[in-house]
Amino acid sequence: MRLVFGRMTNKLPGWLLLGVALAVCTPSADRAPAGFQGVVEFEERSVSFEVGGRLRALAAARGETVEAARPVAWLDESAVTPGRDARQAEVDAARARVALLRAGARPSDVRVAQAQARAAAAVQATLHTSLARARALADAGSAPTAQVDELQGQYDRATAERAAAEERANSLRLGARPQEVTAAQAQLRAAEHGLAAEGQRLARYSARTPIAGTVLDVLAEPGDVVAPGAPVLTLADTARPYVDVSVPQARVASVRPGAAATVRIDGLSGPLPARVEDIGRRTEFTPRYLFSDGERPNLV
Repeated sequence: MRLVFGRMTNKLPGWLLLGVALAVCTPSADRAPAGFQGVVEFEERSVSFEVGGRLRALAAARGETVEAARPVAWLDESAVTPGRDARQAEVDAARARVALLRAGARPSDVRVAQAQARAAAAVQATLHTSLARARALADAGSAPTAQVDELQGQYDRATAERAAAEERANSLRLGARPQEVTAAQAQLRAAEHGLAAEGQRLARYSARTPIAGTVLDVLAEPGDVVAPGAPVLTLADTARPYVDVSVPQARVASVRPGAAATVRIDGLSGPLPARVEDIGRRTEFTPRYLFSDGERPNLV
């Protein structure tokens, strides 16, 4: 059967609990409790990476107590860091474009555009006067018709340049269109999502402890190439130990799940409270690691 310890104010020392024979007593109303033997064990959890790579650093040692969610191992991320930096640059550029569109043109740029529009208007007015004079001379036979045609072309071009300059000045004065701002904001969101994806990818190059406990074993060293899901560390959940107890077949019927029990360990002076969590479904031969009261003191 399996016994779980009750709520414990202090964690049991790992060096005492690993493979130590002990007695478990089930209370009886009419006689002293009879003892059974078992071994204290822990639930084990492994620390591994979701991706493979070369182990860059390890910050835990065998026997060390660690808290939950503590970073303990890192892979070499030099191959993915440039991608994250490139995404960050895209976000910065998109954010700057949105700010530029929202701020609009600088007053000096608007004044320059307005001055260019006035200059284009002045050129158009001059050509209009010259064109009218050339037509009058051509009608009187004092000027060639080709000169009128050339001035007409220059006037038409000046008219178009004036319209373009005035439109450019108006656009700068009014600022960006709402559609342009919306498009720039969408580009910024896309860049931010890309950066978040790169950040999540980079986060997989570090491993954290899933629980608080004690490091049982270190299975890799810096410089080793580890595969995805391969354990780097194994942890023991020392806050919730359990005992696998061997009960004689004739006594199994007297044990019930949930029943209170008392655990006594040779290395501790006082008993520990526990309860029966589960009873095995199969009978087994007595394990070799169980000894009599006279043999247990010989264990070291």
